[in-house]
Parts: sequence; C-alpha cells; structure tokens
Amino acid sequence: MKKLFVALAMAGACLDASVAYAKKPVVMSSLELQQLQGRDIEASKDQVFGAVMSVLQDSGYRIQAADKDTGLITGIASTKGKMSYSLWTGFGKSKKTPIVSAFIEQTSPSTTHVRLSFVMGKVKSTVYGSGAQDEEPIYDVSVYQTAFEQINQTVFIRQTMKSPAATVASPGAPIAATPVATTVAPAAPSAPK
Repeated sequence: MKKLFVALAMAGACLDASVAYAKKPVVMSSLELQQLQGRDIEASKDQVFGAVMSVLQDSGYRIQAADKDTGLITGIASTKGKMSYSLWTGFGKSKKTPIVSAFIEQTSPSTTHVRLSFVMGKVKSTVYGSGAQDEEPIYDVSVYQTAFEQINQTVFIRQTMKSPAATVASPGAPIAATPVATTVAPAAPSAPK
C-alpha cells in the first residue's frame, strides 16, 4: 500500500510538473527576438514606411501614432469586448486586443531595417476610462513571416508603380513600346485631330 501511495504521489508530481512546464512563457534571447521581429528590405525608408502603414491598415489596425522622422508606428486592432463587473469600478467591458509597434530605420542608401512587435493587450474600460492592463508578447513565427511578406509585396508594387515604364504619359505624347510578358488587350484608337 505504501508503494502504491509513493507511486501515485510521484505520478502526480510529474503531471503537475508537465502542466507547469506547458504553461511556462516563451523565453527568447535578445538575439532570437531581433531575428524574429526584424528584417532588412531593399528600399528607401520613405517607401518602406508607407508600405508598413498600408499593410497595418489593410490588416485592420487603427494607426494611433506615426512619425516618419523617427520611424515609429503604433497601431491597435478592433475586437469585440465582453461585459465584466468589478466590485470597485462597477460594470465595464474587457477584451483582448492585438497591438503593434514598428520601428523603421535607414541602414544604408538602399536598405531599410524594419522591426515589428506584436502583443495581445487586455483592455478594460469602466466609467472611469479605459486603458491597457496586461500585455502578452506574440512569438508566433508565422505572424511575423506573414507581415514581412506583405510588406515586401507592397514595397515591390510601390517600386514597380514608380518605375519609368509604369509612369502614365500625358495625352497626345508618344508612348514608348515596352516588352510585356502577359497578353495585353489592344488600345482603343485615338480620336482624329
């Protein structure tokens, strides 16, 4: 009986340890965090700043602050809250909201470094106001990969649109022929002069 009790106690201790280990927060070194959150992009700071703003807005973030000179952008996404009650503050709403901050800096004439930080903030609002209470960093690699892929695509589109071949000619100006890889519909005939 004593052996059974000891075995059950040890099994319970192992189970408790595995549950505690499963709930342990992710701990990353500063170098691992920089590799997860940062990327170099071959474009000017102006192009990358606009691309990051566009991607964040397309992803549903409301930009709270943006400053091109410092390269800082902060945004918060919309979520639905649930009613809560506190003995001290009364009724209010509580929700978890994605929050993002971005730092964009020119590292060379043709390269810009972008660092993104995504967190889930628990926001509470009461009759006395609202504000973020707790924040959990997001360490999911796919979140950062998706964001940087979208930023790279947006930068590519912006660079393509600003290239000399993509500029729109003024009416009546001769149009230079450029090779196109896809089939293009013939242009409508111009009106006689």
